[in-house]
Amino acid sequence: MMRAFPATAVLSLTAIVIPPFPAAAQSVANAGAIDLSAVVQPLLAVIGTVISGLLAIYVPRGLAAFQQRTGIQLSDQQRAVVLGAVRTAAGVVETKLDQGVMRAGHVEIANPVVRAEAVAAINAVPAAAAALNLTVDRVARMIVGAVDTAAHGAPPQTV
Repeated sequence: MMRAFPATAVLSLTAIVIPPFPAAAQSVANAGAIDLSAVVQPLLAVIGTVISGLLAIYVPRGLAAFQQRTGIQLSDQQRAVVLGAVRTAAGVVETKLDQGVMRAGHVEIANPVVRAEAVAAINAVPAAAAALNLTVDRVARMIVGAVDTAAHGAPPQTV
């Protein structure tokens, strides 16, 4: 049969075994509170470093696995290049709205001006457009979505 230690014996043993640390030193004003910031801050720094290291290792592996399974090649640079070309094409359409060549109601995917700008955007960045598998219809949709028809063109006339 095992004997249990009295609570006072356990407390005195822990007082002997646990070494004192500087964070436990208290001023007279904080006599009831223990300042653990000297221990918690380095501990949080170590945890952050470990998490950053794990992210640096496993995020590229996860992206590679995703690209391999889906066949989609993700490239932020290619997307940025295509979006730049789409913004330029949307700017050209907005300029035509300001000049009165087009009306806001004509900004649609089937409009020849929008389709011509879509072709021009694809021709401006052919490698990125091919890598992202873009068609004239897709780019035309992007252009129509990027055009701010409310801010450009003649103001709507009230009846």
